[in-house]
Amino acid sequence: MTLVIALATPLFAQQPDFDRLKAQAEAARDTDQVPEAIGFYQKLVVMRPDWTEGWWHIGALSYDRDNHASGAKAFAKFVVLEPDNGQGWAMLGLCEVQLQKNIEALQHLTKARTLGLGGNEELARVVRYHQAVLFNRGKQFEVARAVLVGFAVENRESPPVLDAMGMSVLRISEPYQALSADRQQMVREFGKSAFLEASRKQPDAVNMFGDLARKYAGKPDVAYAYGAALVVGKEGAKALAQFEEELKLNPNHVPAMLQLALELIAQSRAEEALPYAQKAAKLEPDSFAAYYIQGRIFLAANEIQKAIRMLEQAKSLAPDASQVRYMLAQAYQRAGRAAEAKKERAEFERLREIEKQRQGMIATYVPEDAQNEK
Repeated sequence: MTLVIALATPLFAQQPDFDRLKAQAEAARDTDQVPEAIGFYQKLVVMRPDWTEGWWHIGALSYDRDNHASGAKAFAKFVVLEPDNGQGWAMLGLCEVQLQKNIEALQHLTKARTLGLGGNEELARVVRYHQAVLFNRGKQFEVARAVLVGFAVENRESPPVLDAMGMSVLRISEPYQALSADRQQMVREFGKSAFLEASRKQPDAVNMFGDLARKYAGKPDVAYAYGAALVVGKEGAKALAQFEEELKLNPNHVPAMLQLALELIAQSRAEEALPYAQKAAKLEPDSFAAYYIQGRIFLAANEIQKAIRMLEQAKSLAPDASQVRYMLAQAYQRAGRAAEAKKERAEFERLREIEKQRQGMIATYVPEDAQNEK
């Protein structure tokens, strides 16, 4: 009995101490005495390790003082206690960005957007921007650009956004700060062109891309960027010449090969497209698009078994790509494999719904005939 009382007494005595320290922490925070406030909150979370409010304040105050290591530790504690709190994951990711933990930062920022940010639009924009920068660093340029489109839709033009867009358009994965002044200027100009395109000012965007293609002729990815803009502007014939120009400069430019193949298919020149897709697959065996394009070509040529092999390979590389599932359903149907076709069609519908809910988060391609068969 005595032992129980002796152990219990400090627990009953803890509440007044906790309340007193909390009041001191809040007073210090309200008067911008940040180090003192952090010190109080650190004592409070020792007393109550599961007190999420304390971990949040330690993280937020540390972030504001550019103490990102301390902030990351606090937010890591916070998300363990509140794993469904998107703002916690966002702040953890932003701390990791500053610590150059790029892989972890991208994972956590993406998780934050998936969970939602509780209507905090300012935080949402910061997360989107850094997510796009990290996609560029990881050479996922198309995804980065898709994330940045939202800024144009919201008419929120800024130098950092233009620079991130320019980096994605020119497929530059180096840190922006590491570029020469001339290259930074080029990036900014291409970013402006991309912003116009995302703002649906198509004629202005195409004209600016064309001017820049002439100004920076011979530079890597310039002709490719102009060609891609022409594709969006429904000028496929002109785009072909730009992709061919890029391949003269760099014969192993896989994105140019794939875009060239798609445009040739659109012009009913599938036989000419096939070598480009095959070479792309050899250069980048992990490119689902290279196999997907071959599958489309073989399906159009009624070489069903070859089409299925290519599309199944594309599916193994990109199981969440709805366009692959759609084409594979068609191939199975024509091969008399009705049950498998039905399964792939259902998966296509499921993935399309997910993609609609992720507007601005990922780039997708939907075959026109897929839209017509609803």
